[in-house]
Amino acid sequence: MARVLDRLLLRNGAGPLSLLVVMLALVGTAVTPPPPAGAAGSGTPDALKADLTSLVAQLAGSSPAPAQIHAAKAKLIAGAYSDEVGGLSAARIISDLDCISRNVQKARGTSKRSTVRARFTDARRCRGDLAKLVGTGGAKGLASDLAGVNATLKTMGNKAVAGKAFGAAATALRKTQSAIVARRFSGETLHGVPFSQIYDDIECIDVKVEAGRASGAASCAKRLLRRTKSLAPAKPLVTFGSDLNGTAVTLPDRFAPEDTEFWTSALTVPAAGMVTEFRLKTGDSPVDLPLRFSVVRPRGDGTVVVITTTNPIYPLTAHDAGVHSYPTSGLRFTCCKVQAGDIITVDNSGTTTPNAYVWFAARSDTTTLSHTSNGDSQNAGVVWSPITHAGYEVLLQVVLQPD
Repeated sequence: MARVLDRLLLRNGAGPLSLLVVMLALVGTAVTPPPPAGAAGSGTPDALKADLTSLVAQLAGSSPAPAQIHAAKAKLIAGAYSDEVGGLSAARIISDLDCISRNVQKARGTSKRSTVRARFTDARRCRGDLAKLVGTGGAKGLASDLAGVNATLKTMGNKAVAGKAFGAAATALRKTQSAIVARRFSGETLHGVPFSQIYDDIECIDVKVEAGRASGAASCAKRLLRRTKSLAPAKPLVTFGSDLNGTAVTLPDRFAPEDTEFWTSALTVPAAGMVTEFRLKTGDSPVDLPLRFSVVRPRGDGTVVVITTTNPIYPLTAHDAGVHSYPTSGLRFTCCKVQAGDIITVDNSGTTTPNAYVWFAARSDTTTLSHTSNGDSQNAGVVWSPITHAGYEVLLQVVLQPD
């Protein structure tokens, strides 16, 4: 830092005002903290969504057993939230704080003093487990927060054992724990969802189940499922179809001057999602051509049915050889939602010019399929009966954003 200061002083002059400005600049830069980093979350987003969907279904059943819900939720926490936040195990934070709320709620549901005493003992044990974890590191200030929670539990427990009402204090403690998580783990995320929201929804499930409010618990589970679906990071893009390495040529066939469509088995969609881009490699086409791309679905009898077709047309200019990129972002409607097993085709409106379709490559192990017919053959619901062109591939590559 001294060398940096010397250089800045030489540049700005050595007067007192310049010195003050430079020092403030250096200090301001030095103390700017880096933003907190969100963890990916353990397991997979798909597994988390499946577990949450299963939990919602259990809560929607008639009189769900609390023990069964707690077990399913514990499995979910261990599977999806075992990464660290603020240097601590997210699963331990959730489980221990949730354990406090759950046991306090259980104590509210009974008037038997021995049971009340046992529930508060369990709550303090869970708080102690988290305090031990915090002793190894983690969010600054969390230890003092937990000391306050411990004091509250002791006071509340004494009141409860004495037969006095403590419902308002229990609600206040839940809010305090929520505020602790929000304050000490601000900016932390798991599977794209803010950690504080994850804690609030999971804690809500247990408390409401113990209170006999299964519908309220289901609402909290559904909210976490919605957040998980909407905020989870997008899956990596998938590219399929041709590798575009072949030399672009025409097919050794003549085509009628009507709508014509082409595809190969390599253009079969590998997973459900949304097509984001088409890449077509062409040679020296003699005329301008209006291109479209369709999603078709096999019918099991060798034919395919059109699901959707891009609109408006994508232009292919004559003599413009090379790889052309056609994104779907500029289309007039959202396109193209696909299912695994669908097929992507490249289409045109027909032409009387021979050898106009120059987007094929000779390849002995591949067969191109085509369909030609009069009328609006690219409309949704139209059935195509393909013919084959052995030894050629379609130089079309597709980019897919999986669901």
